[in-house]
Amino acid sequence: MKQIYRFDAAAPPPVSERALRAELERRKLKRQTALFALAGMLTDWCLIAAAFALYPVNPTVSIACFAYAGFALCGGGAVAIIFSQKRRVPS
Repeated sequence: MKQIYRFDAAAPPPVSERALRAELERRKLKRQTALFALAGMLTDWCLIAAAFALYPVNPTVSIACFAYAGFALCGGGAVAIIFSQKRRVPS
């Protein structure tokens, strides 16, 4: 069987416990951020559904719900763009 990897070509990078813990913390933060973003989107969808349901009863409150949902979605999009940018970590 032909080997496709050369394990003797280069030494693997040194891995320390600190680096592994930092990577674990980074993944945990990324997971939490995704869950918070999902919760925010779900809240906005519920607010929009409430606005549609309230329109026959009170159009003013319905329009206020639509406006709030619009501002929340724009703000959430801006925050998502900021957090998705690669940041340089000072060394």
